[in-house]
Amino acid sequence: MSLQFDEGTYTVTRRTDSIRLLAKEFALLYFLYENKEKAFTRSQLLDRVWPLEYPVERTVDDHVYRLRKKLKRWEEISLDTVRGYGYRLTIQANRTALPSNPSTQDLEMREVIHGLFRKYHLFGQGRSMLTLIHQQDALGIQIDSFYQLYIRFIQGDLEWLITTKEIPFEERVYWLLIFVHALIEPEESLQLYERALGSSALSTDQLRELRILNIVEVYAEVGQYRRAKAQLAETYHVIETDNLVNFKLPVALSELYVELWGGSGERVEQQMSTLRSGLKDAPYLREIGRFQVMEGLWLLRQGRIREAEPRIDDGLDVLKMSLNAPLYINSAHQVLLFMAHHRIQGRLLHKYRQVYTEIAKEFGVPEYGKQITDEIRAFLSMFPPASDLPLI
Repeated sequence: MSLQFDEGTYTVTRRTDSIRLLAKEFALLYFLYENKEKAFTRSQLLDRVWPLEYPVERTVDDHVYRLRKKLKRWEEISLDTVRGYGYRLTIQANRTALPSNPSTQDLEMREVIHGLFRKYHLFGQGRSMLTLIHQQDALGIQIDSFYQLYIRFIQGDLEWLITTKEIPFEERVYWLLIFVHALIEPEESLQLYERALGSSALSTDQLRELRILNIVEVYAEVGQYRRAKAQLAETYHVIETDNLVNFKLPVALSELYVELWGGSGERVEQQMSTLRSGLKDAPYLREIGRFQVMEGLWLLRQGRIREAEPRIDDGLDVLKMSLNAPLYINSAHQVLLFMAHHRIQGRLLHKYRQVYTEIAKEFGVPEYGKQITDEIRAFLSMFPPASDLPLI
């Protein structure tokens, strides 16, 4: 069964039955529902549901007690106490409650739903994708296995991505590699990316995407501006040859980032003008958020600190809203890298260090960051350099 959450009214709905909750009850239930079947300590729940507040652990117990009373009539839902640890939300399947949905057998309906999912993916509407995932039973559909993994990726579920046994590690390694950029220093990221590109560990499509998109910004961060520009030239050639239309905006943003690090002010302004035109009427939340962050970086580079701060904040807020954890974490990390490169000190540096720390904590980077990088290194070490990789 699935629940629907209305953030405007703090209402949770099961089928046709709704329950009104208090704000923190709603936030606690929503977090546990997003992470159902996982156990959390009281301290972890305080960090996730009461950030920047200082309640005591008893606060969690009180909210769980009230939620149990309010949800009592929904028998499939159980807020379990995990002895000596904390709490876990469990939802029991109740497949006899409703007849089988006939649309599961309707190929036309399934294609319509999957087309909608692909469109949400294109626009960077992570929350819309998540809603479709949660409504599979009601809609009578099954989401492609790729999106089952992808939704964990954009949610930033590092614990699941590194520990799950449901999907082999070799199918998860590329998605974990994308997170690596925000977990370690650029020099280390570049080593791992180049090792992956020189192996047979990834699929052809993954190798192509890593080479034409993901590695470009790392070149800039380690001071290899000319190499980044050369790669961008190849990237645009591949986009044209393979008709990768959906790559154009992300690559244009990567080009802007490269120019911010090593290009002239004229080049930066030209690329920003191109992107403003491309994003003017486009509903791409991810790209809009990234562009706003980079506008802030350009203002930082010019020494216009007071103007830079609200642009960076707006961009990070849009990325958070889009539910794209890897871009959200990485953008916060890139702000720090850029500030260090331009030797920006003082209050703003302290602020964005705190911002990155809080974002990293939210997604479990302190717990799983080192494990992710260690396991990727170990995995890639098993693959000798490949001499017969397809040209990309």
